[in-house]
Amino acid sequence: MNQKLETVYSTIPQGECPEGCGQCCGPVFPSLAELRNIQDWCEIHHVEYKDFLRIQDDGSCPYLGPDKKCVIYPVRPFLCRLLGVSLALPCPMKGWVCEHGKVMNQPQSGALYKAIYLHGKEKARTEKHRRIVAEVLARI
Repeated sequence: MNQKLETVYSTIPQGECPEGCGQCCGPVFPSLAELRNIQDWCEIHHVEYKDFLRIQDDGSCPYLGPDKKCVIYPVRPFLCRLLGVSLALPCPMKGWVCEHGKVMNQPQSGALYKAIYLHGKEKARTEKHRRIVAEVLARI
């Protein structure tokens, strides 16, 4: 795994998604470093690498399996890791899923977001993705 990603991910409280939920698994756009990390993981584990822009008909992530489990859970993107452990992104099923009730506040999660996404071309890329997400959500 990319060392920078590993460092950022290690500061996020650990949580576990409810079994077979998939409710939060909608459009998400990983950083370029995360995409490379996911691509490498898929190659090693013989999992088909899919473009995150290839959203499924129901608006869900292309890596959400038919059993509602994330196929790439060990290398899931930053935003997926925040679900249920950040005040900004509560789990719709359980509220907070993190260990010991340690929930990140918005400034904490915002700082991590900047550490992963806002470097060079990432800013323009994330703006484009915000527009795409808005369009996708409007269709659902």
